[in-house]
Amino acid sequence: MHLLRAIRARREAAGSGGAGGHVQADGAGAVVAAPVPGTDGRGGARGTRGHGHVIAGTLAVGVFIGLWQLSGLFLDPIFVSTPARVAKALATLIVSGPLPGAFLRSLLEMIGGFLIATVAGVGVGLLMGRMRLAEKALDPLVAFGNATPSIALLPVMEVWFGFGTAARVAFIMVICTWPILVNTYAGVRAARSLLTDVGKAFGMSGLKQTWSIYLPATVPYIFVGARIALAVGAVGMILGGQEIGQSGLGGLTENFGSYSQTADLVATIVTTTALAMLLFFGLRVLQRRAFPWIAATSAGERA
Repeated sequence: MHLLRAIRARREAAGSGGAGGHVQADGAGAVVAAPVPGTDGRGGARGTRGHGHVIAGTLAVGVFIGLWQLSGLFLDPIFVSTPARVAKALATLIVSGPLPGAFLRSLLEMIGGFLIATVAGVGVGLLMGRMRLAEKALDPLVAFGNATPSIALLPVMEVWFGFGTAARVAFIMVICTWPILVNTYAGVRAARSLLTDVGKAFGMSGLKQTWSIYLPATVPYIFVGARIALAVGAVGMILGGQEIGQSGLGGLTENFGSYSQTADLVATIVTTTALAMLLFFGLRVLQRRAFPWIAATSAGERA
């Protein structure tokens, strides 16, 4: 029967003109369509759609910059500076201004706060996911802390740590901890529902199960939380620099905004965006090199 079905399918495929591919038999004797080499399996050239997206995005950016430049013909530069003025201001701030030092200071504070938040968030998330008592005891506190407006913590950081680097790093750490913690906890719970009997079947201790089973299964969730933490941490970096000692990129934006130096202000904002993108890129490189298998998981595909 399988042979007859295969012969019939081959004849039907040959009679259809072979649009978009050819047929081949799989291991069970069934006939499946195979894409023509150089196509995406749907008759289209492989990579054409990706190139189209790049071209469309480039055109959109070019049109935006062009309209922005033309706006300088009829708008006061104090309200909207032009790309040419912003580029000139950026070059001046880099060569002879405070931008490199502010960039480095904000980058180090961001990395420091993020790393501390990662250790705390992953540790508490694993603890809550593996111990029922810790889960019940800490869940109300986590919900309360996660719902607390981040900006309300700035005065508390100033009272506890003063107006220096420690206060800014602590603020970044606090607001980055919650997304990592919540996603780690969710990952352990998902693994707990699927792998709860694996460790017991191999006679592993509780600590061994956490290290060898639950932590690897939670890594995709940790990276999702880390990406969210970087986004909110960048906001915290600017807020901390503006409100705590006026330091780093946040301090520059506060100073330039107070004196209506629009070109310098926009140049600093662009630099802040570049810093956030640099951190996102570093996290993505770490994920691809250290955990390449994450791309095959549902969390990796959503990313």
